[in-house]
Amino acid sequence: MPVRKYTQNGFWSFLLFLPVLLFCLAMLIKHGFEEPVVVIIFIFIILTLIVCILTFFRLTIVIDDTNLTFSMGIGLIRKSFPLSDIESCKPVRNRVMSGMGIHLTSEGWLYNVAGRDAIELRFKSSSKRIRIGTDKPDEIVGVLEDRINGTMAGSYYEKGGHSGLYLILILVAASIFLPLMLVIPMSQDPDVAFTDTNMTITGMYGMTMDFDDINISDTMLKMPPLKSRTNGYASRKMLKGHFRLQDHSKAILFIYRDRPPYIHLRTPDGTIYLNFENPSHTRQVFSTITEKMR
Repeated sequence: MPVRKYTQNGFWSFLLFLPVLLFCLAMLIKHGFEEPVVVIIFIFIILTLIVCILTFFRLTIVIDDTNLTFSMGIGLIRKSFPLSDIESCKPVRNRVMSGMGIHLTSEGWLYNVAGRDAIELRFKSSSKRIRIGTDKPDEIVGVLEDRINGTMAGSYYEKGGHSGLYLILILVAASIFLPLMLVIPMSQDPDVAFTDTNMTITGMYGMTMDFDDINISDTMLKMPPLKSRTNGYASRKMLKGHFRLQDHSKAILFIYRDRPPYIHLRTPDGTIYLNFENPSHTRQVFSTITEKMR
């Protein structure tokens, strides 16, 4: 019998992932490559989106004399089932909530790139059920019924690894949990270390400044108004990283909101604002800076 091949394009999946990918690329270019942590986060997200596009842009089902095989995208997800072990195949329509993608539903595992139509496979030697999305379920069921009728039961098995699925899961997990893991150090007080010649602000967006390069060192009770965040972290109580002030000048902030005083430092490389959650610690650090600059 001739080999039958059915391909469904994942147009809506492509339409979903592509704009997000372009947005992330634009944000990476906008923020630049100065902050390694930010670059790493964007790279993980971009790689995840690329892998998703390469996986969900189409789904192909191939039926030959011995097997039903389906592959997603470029073949990162690929499985093959012997016709001798397929007990039944029927056209089904997935619930809206089942959606697209690769996941376990109440009806079994679903592999789908577009629409709600699919075929459902049941097996002679396993209670496992598989749903494979397709835009031609009735035609595929007809071909399969002709080829599985009268065949002897075989052992259930799946040819095809899970490496592609594992890759997607790893990238998705990294894209989700890496930013969450970075929130903790970003939301903590910066550490300041002093030597006889310089001071170092450690942690996220940290830097080292020679005392001879500090042109201005003073404190203020009110921060100048901010215009935008260019490459930094902002929460309800903390600002950390690169920001643009209302007068369009740039500044690097390590500050708690509404916890004056604020240390103001200016060097040839830029302007820095620094304070701590405990105002007395802010005053102590400023006293040390003043003493070291003499």
